[in-house]
Amino acid sequence: MQSLSDEQCRRAAAAQAEHRSERKAAAALGLPRSTFKLHLHRAAERGMLGFKPVLPGFAIKQIATNRNGDGGTKSEWIQQRKESGDKFEIPSGQILKGISAYVDDEGRWRSGWIKTRTDSAAPELIGALKAEFEAYRGRAHIVPAPRRTERDLLAVYPIADPHIGMLSWRPQTGADYDLKIASERMLDCASSIVAKADRAREATIINLGDWYHANDQRNVTPKSKHQLDVDGRWFKVQRAGVRVFRSIIDMALAKHERVEVVNIPGNHDPEAGAALALALSGFYERNRRVKITFPADLYYRRFGNTLFGAAHGDKLTPGRMAMAMAVDQREAWGATAYHWFLFGHIHKDKLDTIGDVRVEAFSTIADKDNHAAGGGWRSAQALQVITLHRRNGEDSRQRVNIPPPSMR
Repeated sequence: MQSLSDEQCRRAAAAQAEHRSERKAAAALGLPRSTFKLHLHRAAERGMLGFKPVLPGFAIKQIATNRNGDGGTKSEWIQQRKESGDKFEIPSGQILKGISAYVDDEGRWRSGWIKTRTDSAAPELIGALKAEFEAYRGRAHIVPAPRRTERDLLAVYPIADPHIGMLSWRPQTGADYDLKIASERMLDCASSIVAKADRAREATIINLGDWYHANDQRNVTPKSKHQLDVDGRWFKVQRAGVRVFRSIIDMALAKHERVEVVNIPGNHDPEAGAALALALSGFYERNRRVKITFPADLYYRRFGNTLFGAAHGDKLTPGRMAMAMAVDQREAWGATAYHWFLFGHIHKDKLDTIGDVRVEAFSTIADKDNHAAGGGWRSAQALQVITLHRRNGEDSRQRVNIPPPSMR
């Protein structure tokens, strides 16, 4: 903003002295009242309004009164300072990098130094993955389509919270888990579960969130800033996660004619999950048998008589999941007989029935990190596939269990 000249300030001071009203003085000068008020404040700062209390834009800091013997005022001393500004708030979408703030007793900003940065690693993260996989754009190996499939069946593969990149140490947590273990376990389980699945014509692979343990190289959860135990360099983990998912998609393509891939942001990886979807969409962009759905907090699909939805589970209770689906999918809700909602986040199998909606959580293949081990969270580990019939709803279910650490 250009600095006001002394002449502008003097005109504001003269107009205020003549009209005794900010509104009338502003009108006389042809200025908006807010602009005139700013001019008047600057005039007060430069001593053009004298020193009688209280000057526009200033507040009384201290008053000292000297009284005579009769109790009357002999003299008075008044100290003024610039009035406080608006209440200090961190700008939306920013986080503090450094701050030295001086506020008054009402919490209003007085002076200080603030340095912020965007609370997002998305530009760097997505840019890095895009550059890495640009050479592979549209280069997906064309897996031959299966010769025989059942057109009335849909295979749903929910994958909940694998936390690829997490580091767990057996002496501390009871089980070892690192990037290599996570990648190999996910591929082994996926291979087994795809082999067990019915020959459905279509398949939906739903990443229910927290595919990655960390969102970026800061190694903290984006919202609560909890410190995370991470194995390996950030980019190494991201690349491993993409390669594992590509392998799972190719396995599914060998069993099913069409494969939809859904990536739902988790509380650990909201932006890393988006980058994962971006890398996969580039890789499979020329493969008409693969559909990569862009990440969103909620996903819905109707298959025949079944309407199902999915979310990570950190933002909605089971009751609100059911309500959201009923409201968001009014037409499909009324036209279907079976309603099903899938989520992760809690790392265990759990089924709630809300009205006629089966709200179901799925367990993870990951072992416990130090936080979960110390907090006493325990659950079975597994990967599942659920087959839906176009007319009859859920038709079958297969499961691959992971033995507890003591039996491996």
